[in-house]
Amino acid sequence: MFSLESKVARVLKKHPYKISFRIRDNIVFLEGEVESHSKWVEIGLSVGRIKGVEGVVNKIRWKSSGKEAEKEEWRRRVFEEKRNTVVGEYDVVIIGGGVVGAAVARELSKYELKVALLEKSTDIAAGTTKANNGMIHAGVEPPRWTLKRRLNVKGNAMYVKLAEELGFRFNRVGSLWLITPRTLAPYRRLLPGQLYSLVLKHVLPLMVKIKGLINGVRGIRIVRGRRIFELEPFATRDAVAAVFIPSTGVVDPYEVAVALAENAEANGVEIHLRTEVVGFIKENDSVKGVVTNKGVFLCRFVVNSAGLYADEVAALAGAEEYTIHPRKGVLLVFHRDTGVFTRHCLAEIILPQDPYTKGGGINPTVHGNVLWGPTAVEVPDKDDASVSREEIEFVLSKYSAIIPGFPKDRLIRFFAGVRAATFTEDFVIRPAKWVRNLLHVAGIQSPGLAASPAIAEYALEKLMEMGLRLKPKTGFNPRRRPVLAAASMSLEELDEKTRMNPAWGRIVCTCEFVSEAEVLEAVRRGAKTLDAVKRRTRAGMGECQGSFCTLEIALIISKETGVPLNELLKEEGRLFNGPVRGEHV
Repeated sequence: MFSLESKVARVLKKHPYKISFRIRDNIVFLEGEVESHSKWVEIGLSVGRIKGVEGVVNKIRWKSSGKEAEKEEWRRRVFEEKRNTVVGEYDVVIIGGGVVGAAVARELSKYELKVALLEKSTDIAAGTTKANNGMIHAGVEPPRWTLKRRLNVKGNAMYVKLAEELGFRFNRVGSLWLITPRTLAPYRRLLPGQLYSLVLKHVLPLMVKIKGLINGVRGIRIVRGRRIFELEPFATRDAVAAVFIPSTGVVDPYEVAVALAENAEANGVEIHLRTEVVGFIKENDSVKGVVTNKGVFLCRFVVNSAGLYADEVAALAGAEEYTIHPRKGVLLVFHRDTGVFTRHCLAEIILPQDPYTKGGGINPTVHGNVLWGPTAVEVPDKDDASVSREEIEFVLSKYSAIIPGFPKDRLIRFFAGVRAATFTEDFVIRPAKWVRNLLHVAGIQSPGLAASPAIAEYALEKLMEMGLRLKPKTGFNPRRRPVLAAASMSLEELDEKTRMNPAWGRIVCTCEFVSEAEVLEAVRRGAKTLDAVKRRTRAGMGECQGSFCTLEIALIISKETGVPLNELLKEEGRLFNGPVRGEHV
């Protein structure tokens, strides 16, 4: 049997670079120099695929922007300024307020614990969570032996109860994977005509179904002929077969994260926004305090769910076990009147498949819009949420074959999200190897949204194994009062609301039919920026993309919060200066 060292050495020999490595507790540390970011990613992934490798810390150098040195200097300066300012003492400090951090916070709020959730942005879910397609994957795609697969299937099953308790929208729309003559186009020459047709129509759909069943996904059906178009009347007519997966669902990811955070806060969790981690106070191999720009959070346990920055947080704590390589995905948003064109999450199976993405597709949303995408492109910058014309054209071209008659001129917006991938391409949810009281909850890329409630339970199990004692909270309230929306009311209901509170009758966003009362409610629940209000209420998300309502909403926020209009933030670090069409969210 080959040792792990020999396996890594053999893989690295395939690359024409002088790369050195060392291994500690199955974590591989790489050093050397390459000419490009793409080679940095390629080498990291090749080592991450080796059986037995639990993490890759990729310290290979390539030409970069130099932002790392500036960030390091800022962290050192703030650490020295704040290391003696104590904010409070906590049983658990959670770093990162995305959907996973919020889910962990809510899970911990069920017990007699003092918990703090730290988020560096101005609002919950302002990073990766806000910028995905909202699909609750069934669990067919992840490899069988991965943590992704296990927690995806479990998390999917938890969403009905979670949505009912927390009052967010969840539609189990199902997904339909189309098989067309394009599915195996690269192999067509290798298969005679009749055999090619047989494989497309019978063998391939059966293989997909079997994989799903092995992963624990139930209810999968193979459909052919007329039945395909009964399910999806506008689907491409050259579909020869399809795989129907009924357990796929859709949510508004931001709504889910906010609901989790609000319920956690109502049950005693402290949420600290604009609170960025700059270092740790340690005693031997344990963290005693998390140092932030607001001061020190003394703690017994730390949960690192910092998303794209989890590797940087881990390194600050002396728990460097993986490197995040950011992977961008572009999504296109179409007007709600296109909702009639798809009933399910639609995708076309194209083989060979990119091993690091599920391929994207055309999806309905809980709001009635339709999304196309996402793409999957490695980018060197974790903050690169830009969208180019070429990327838009690529998405339009790639998915047009699924619904040929789709009105692409009804595109109203585009945006990008960046996923936090590790080189092992699996979730990293485990106690740190060299820091006794730090739990990694990292590498949570797709299907992280679907898996999030199961991730929270799994993280709690790991914390218990690490020594966290739990006493159930007798007063825990699992329910959260949902935010009412004028758009979902009948005229009679809205009229009654308006008689009680005239703000319900003042519609500030006509595209999405959002009232002043909803904007005020969002602000009172914690939204302090224009984008935070937009994501909570959808004001500005309609056809005009805020061209007519942004200023009025800004005035409402300014009056309610007392923040002058010229100091009001659109989002973290960006002052309000009026609506701009086509920006990413």
